[in-house]
Amino acid sequence: MILTRRLAMAAVLFAGALFTTGASAEAPMGDGGTIRLMSNPVGTQSYPPYVIDKFKLDEKYGFKLEVIPFTNPQAAVAALQSASIEAVVQDWISVARLRNQNIPVIGVAPFLAYVNTVLLPPDSTVTTLADLKGKRLGTYTKTGFDWIILQAVAKQQYGFDLAKEVTIQEGAPSLLRGSMEQGQLDATLMYNSLTPDMILSGKAKLLMTIHDVVAELGLAEAPFLMYAMREDYAKANPANAKAFVAAYQEAIDILLSDPVVWKEQGQNMKLAPEATEMFRENASKEFIKAFTPAMAGVLDQTFKVLLETAGPETMGMTAMPDAVFTLDYQP
Repeated sequence: MILTRRLAMAAVLFAGALFTTGASAEAPMGDGGTIRLMSNPVGTQSYPPYVIDKFKLDEKYGFKLEVIPFTNPQAAVAALQSASIEAVVQDWISVARLRNQNIPVIGVAPFLAYVNTVLLPPDSTVTTLADLKGKRLGTYTKTGFDWIILQAVAKQQYGFDLAKEVTIQEGAPSLLRGSMEQGQLDATLMYNSLTPDMILSGKAKLLMTIHDVVAELGLAEAPFLMYAMREDYAKANPANAKAFVAAYQEAIDILLSDPVVWKEQGQNMKLAPEATEMFRENASKEFIKAFTPAMAGVLDQTFKVLLETAGPETMGMTAMPDAVFTLDYQP
């Protein structure tokens, strides 16, 4: 079963970025300081930190990585504002929104393209988003890209306001999974890391991937998730920022070539072996190692479409900030 679909435009956009390595002949080296990274401990986000720790890549590049788990996006915002973390995994809309709110955070490395899914109970008769009118829909956040683009495609392609014509349940993915399996939801957004296990267990089936939604709106793909860093920290500690990005890029190389680390972390996440393999096959296609200048234009165009279809209230902003990411810290 194929859970993701590649777009021709994305292949052109990311071909140079996916396997790009720094041109510098000398590996970046940090100053030995600690970088506190806030990251979801149960999703795809958990894999690069796991690899960095397993292979001691932070030591190799001269810094110490401390991973702080979180599942509530608001906790990440509070941590950034209080300077109790240096880096966090966020979707690009959240980074743009934070910068427009004068919270100085900047993407220093891309992570994933659009990977998540919309799942249904196995006996559901729903075939399109339009069939969800009057039904119960789960989402892990009402401020992130996945929810916003669902609203956009519902309005543009099916002529209805998803936010007003469904009953929304917001919660952690594990809670949404349990709610749907207990018959309390008619559909839910779901992390790509949990999707294979739900489908292979026979307790869910696929309605669409976020790739499908992006395609329906005619958009090119872009980095959905990125590693964002406090801008003041990155500017004050450029060696550490570069070292962090270098460790991340090597972790991606390992994930693309070593299935054993997938099995190990899959066991840590209590995924069935066959679910871990399906997850690996699909998620490994979505990693992005390096930003390219062209990606800024893709994000700007995507923002314009979403603003027109979902509206400023849903987007939480009326214009993109000066920048969402920087190439300054790529090796």
